[in-house]
Amino acid sequence: MAPRAELLLRHLGPALPFIAFLLLLETTTLDSAITGWFFDPIAGVFPLHYNSALEVFGHQWPRQLVTVVASGLIALWVLSFLLPQLRPHRRLLLFLALALTLAPLAVVLLKAASVRHCPWSLQEYGGFARHLSLFDAAPPGLAPGHCFPAGHATAGFCLLAFYFAGLALGNLRLARAGLWGGLTAGMALGLVRVAQGAHFISHILWSALVCWLVILALYLAIMGTPKGAQAAAAATKQR
Repeated sequence: MAPRAELLLRHLGPALPFIAFLLLLETTTLDSAITGWFFDPIAGVFPLHYNSALEVFGHQWPRQLVTVVASGLIALWVLSFLLPQLRPHRRLLLFLALALTLAPLAVVLLKAASVRHCPWSLQEYGGFARHLSLFDAAPPGLAPGHCFPAGHATAGFCLLAFYFAGLALGNLRLARAGLWGGLTAGMALGLVRVAQGAHFISHILWSALVCWLVILALYLAIMGTPKGAQAAAAATKQR
């Protein structure tokens, strides 16, 4: 099998059963059950909705930090045309800059087309909107909610790009750090928004999938195949 096809199969293959799992999740009450842990039915509110610490450290700052990192990578890519020592890493810098930009943007565009409302706007949590499944159309007269998938979690999931950077460099340690760091950061940031009533857990998982697919597509388009087949195989076995 050609290295590119093998890379695609190894990284796209696990996404297919994950998609099936997410579709199955739509038929369960798991979303509501988890969100219910953070809802006070007596007061009719999410107590952590306006928690200042979560808002600053779990919502605003991570997004700004990723913006700074992406801006720095773009600057380094531009400098690679001027500084000879950066020239060998030009494609990698371009890949990282685009991944940290386009993966979150893809989720933002999906949100813009989504009819689903955030949990805090749903009738079951004291809101006004009906709980819609993935393929439900918005009832007549109800404005789209634009709350699916979860945009904020992409500030963590876009860091999965560093997993692929590790593959490109043949650096297993960086690949592992990028994989587990990106997944952990994305889930942690996503769970903050679940606790605040802004998203369901399925919204977070769909964001992870979108980021993974966008980053994989960018890697194949810009970088090609990793530096050594053994690096790819060894890194993916750690998932």
